[in-house]
Amino acid sequence: MSENDSNDDIGYVTENTEMATRGLLVLYSVTGGRVLYDNYANLAQELELGRAFVPDIRRLRDSFAIAKNNLDGLDLPTLEVAEGWDGTVQRSVKITSLKRSNEYVVQIECRGRSRGKNHVERQNMFRLEFSPPEEFDERAWREGYINQVWNEVEEDDRVSTDSLAGCLSVTPYWDDSDIDALLLGRIVSTLNEEFAIVAVSIDQKMLRDRVVRVLSSELGGLPFRSGQGAYYLVRPNDEEAATAQLTTLENYSRLLEAFGNANALVGENAESNWFGEDGRPRNWHRPQTNLRIMGYIDNERQMSYIRRDIETNIGREIGEYQQKLMEVARSFDDEKVEAFGRRLDAMRGTRAELLSRLSSLSSAVGGVNPSLSLYRDVSDGINEAVTRISGSNSAIASRLAALSDLTQDEEE
Repeated sequence: MSENDSNDDIGYVTENTEMATRGLLVLYSVTGGRVLYDNYANLAQELELGRAFVPDIRRLRDSFAIAKNNLDGLDLPTLEVAEGWDGTVQRSVKITSLKRSNEYVVQIECRGRSRGKNHVERQNMFRLEFSPPEEFDERAWREGYINQVWNEVEEDDRVSTDSLAGCLSVTPYWDDSDIDALLLGRIVSTLNEEFAIVAVSIDQKMLRDRVVRVLSSELGGLPFRSGQGAYYLVRPNDEEAATAQLTTLENYSRLLEAFGNANALVGENAESNWFGEDGRPRNWHRPQTNLRIMGYIDNERQMSYIRRDIETNIGREIGEYQQKLMEVARSFDDEKVEAFGRRLDAMRGTRAELLSRLSSLSSAVGGVNPSLSLYRDVSDGINEAVTRISGSNSAIASRLAALSDLTQDEEE
């Protein structure tokens, strides 16, 4: 299916006669942002959608690993005079991993001129660690929080976000280090504030993964193999079941729309800035998170749209396959023929899958005819490699030539 979020109704025909041919095409798009889990889950309950429609919150240690990014690049006051420097020194906070998802170092990066030349240096200041108290069960806390949002715990078993602050520690990098108390306080408050939000939030990656699971597992959708962002759902023959299916999809669409609305840029042009605080243009006109439901329509105009989208996506995949084949061909080494053969086996599988998908889509909608020719520079690159390899291994050269031709069946 197409990645194109078109508002046009789309016709689609499957070659599998054992399944209902009339169905729904569901297109989704998830863009950046985050929402609080409890707000999102409460809306899902209002829409009569179960827990499966809402991503679970992260593990706390993973939330810590994300929250620490809020410190990276934090601006610090410029030094007008500093020992060893020729003039003003620009300073900022940098975060470096010591142990992934568990321990990081806070550094101060200084930039300016020293000894008449541009210079940058870093000083280790603090250690950030995810180190919950021994009596704190992070897994139980996470499960308890989710359960209480869904009203599945007793009042006495409810958990509080107040206990999260005790899970993090910020300490001097060395025990005998001089401590900048103001910087320490700023690091602690910034980190704890962000951690408390991330720990109970859903972001775009979590939501995107859950949309795929909902459409495939919960709703039994079939991914459209030419790209991401679209699923085909069979319409039940039973009218009541078909109505229930559409109602669920419509409610799920409202749920995703709420995520988009919560993270949309809103403002009047005359009162808003095109550039953000970082000096870069703000993405005012980005598409919002949404899920669009298209009905099955046997209409030639609508079918022409989907054929065009398929040709675009398949054409890109063909070009990427041919580029990869050229790169593989150029990597041939006489002393590693066996390993090279395995790479050709992998390319053969990719080629077969690509042509099978093209054949299937063409049978389903008819008239899908992307160009199978090699781009000129790619053709030159593959031909040069084939010529070079043929002198020492004609069998390998023949396999390469066959893999590059998508118009013919590859010989065994």
